[in-house]
Amino acid sequence: MMRSDRLSLRQRLLLWLLPPIMLLTGIWIWATYAIIIYFAGMAYDHALEDTVETLAAQVSVEHGDFRIDLPAAANRMVKFDKVDHIYYSITDERGTLHVGNRMVPTSHGSALLSNKTMFYDSSVDERAVRVAERTLGGTAETGYLTIRVAETLEKRNILADEVLRYMIGPQFLFLSGIVILMWTGVGHGIAPLMWVRDAITHKTYDDLSPLDDKSLPAEVHEQVHAINDLMARLNVMLDSQRRFIADAAHQLRTPVTTLRTQVEVALRTRDPGEMQVILGKLDSASKRLARLTNQLLDLSRAEAGHSMTVAMEPLDIADTTRETVAWFVPEALNKEIDITIDFADAIPPLLGNRHMLEQMLANLVDNAIRYNQKGGYVHVAGKMDDSHFILTIEDDGPGIPDEQRQQAIERFYRTSSSRSGGSGLGLAIAREIVLLHAGRLTLNAVHASSGLEVVIEFPLGS
Repeated sequence: MMRSDRLSLRQRLLLWLLPPIMLLTGIWIWATYAIIIYFAGMAYDHALEDTVETLAAQVSVEHGDFRIDLPAAANRMVKFDKVDHIYYSITDERGTLHVGNRMVPTSHGSALLSNKTMFYDSSVDERAVRVAERTLGGTAETGYLTIRVAETLEKRNILADEVLRYMIGPQFLFLSGIVILMWTGVGHGIAPLMWVRDAITHKTYDDLSPLDDKSLPAEVHEQVHAINDLMARLNVMLDSQRRFIADAAHQLRTPVTTLRTQVEVALRTRDPGEMQVILGKLDSASKRLARLTNQLLDLSRAEAGHSMTVAMEPLDIADTTRETVAWFVPEALNKEIDITIDFADAIPPLLGNRHMLEQMLANLVDNAIRYNQKGGYVHVAGKMDDSHFILTIEDDGPGIPDEQRQQAIERFYRTSSSRSGGSGLGLAIAREIVLLHAGRLTLNAVHASSGLEVVIEFPLGS
């Protein structure tokens, strides 16, 4: 048996639509059947009333007394019926039978002297009958006579069976036609969905071109539009990943090649002094490779943070900044760079991810020291304005030309003034982390042709 969660959309629609249609069809059959039986019953009641009228026509009043003249022919006509049994009686107010083939049961509620024929159901010899009753007379001299004619229900039952039999067949054909039309109509209705399914099935992993959404129903058009939007975003992401992988492979090639070259030289040398020089070069190349690898991981995590939930917590941004800057004090001392921190008082906690903010600060301070001149300075400051916390990192290095500042925050981009052999990832990592915290990063010149100021703005509610 097919599981309900494996049914096709067409089958699901039929399962939802068929029960109410069958119920409505049953109600229609029942209502039509009831109406036909009702009017057929009225017709049989009128025939029964005609028999009562025939008997009433045989009653006359002479000399203040009723006289009933029922010829044999009239008697046979009243009782004659090929299917049903007919019973009739004419009785007076005392219940005396004057004419008839048996006493017909009374209604126990007949309206005497109404001069109208009334109908009720009863039984004779344990047979259900339909009775028509009429009262005549009613004067003090004559009293009154009651005429009753009863008929069994054979013809009515036969008619009901025939009506039902002739109705069931056409209604079954009608219901079958509805099912066929529904199956065909639903099939045509969901044909666009089948087209969308086939179009998606035939796409390959490198084909993220949009589906043709022309001539589609409104509901399917919305779904296809959503699918196209998803594929467009996937295409952008995959292109970004391809560029990232290509750039990363290109960047990793240099330190790896350097390592292999130095290792090959070390394997051939026998001079201890030359070996020490080679080991120093290996150490430098391995540090560069480790730094590049860590930056690639940081960039990957920062970019992944845009599509996943990142844990945020209230942070003391001043303490976080001081602790991160302290990591680079030895490096700054080696280059005789004066590094200072200046934070305003009463800075409220900033909602953020501590590890990512530390990575952002580390990359920016590292860049400021790495690209700076010997004896220069790095100044880190934090303050508040009306709606933002503003962090600035300023140095007096060579700076970045105006025309290259926008490109400088792209990954793997190195400015024309770069001499340190950096990977070109520091600003890209910082930008991704700032965007993840709903902030903004801008680059400004400090002097006309030198120095760089990195300005980061975080909204107070971030």
